Amino acid sequence: MADDRLKAAIRKVFRSSRDVGTTPGPVVPTSRETGAGLDLSPRSPFDVVLDQRLKALEVQVDDLKGRVNGLMAAVAAAVVIQVVLSLFR
Repeated sequence: MADDRLKAAIRKVFRSSRDVGTTPGPVVPTSRETGAGLDLSPRSPFDVVLDQRLKALEVQVDDLKGRVNGLMAAVAAAVVIQVVLSLFR
């Protein structure tokens, strides 16, 4: 019961201070207040360029992974072929 009164008092302080415009601390709007979840939109041109570079890097890494996997498959196939050929000699 004391917890409920404490929570109500804290809400009242934050609500009244938000109406005045001065807050006793950083007030982060909740998803219910904003109507959306976390906002990750870029805040500056640097963020946009950084996002583009990261996406390009992800594409390059995916391409590199595909090439390495193909190379490993080719090496494994060559080993299997050598083992099979050595059995028939």
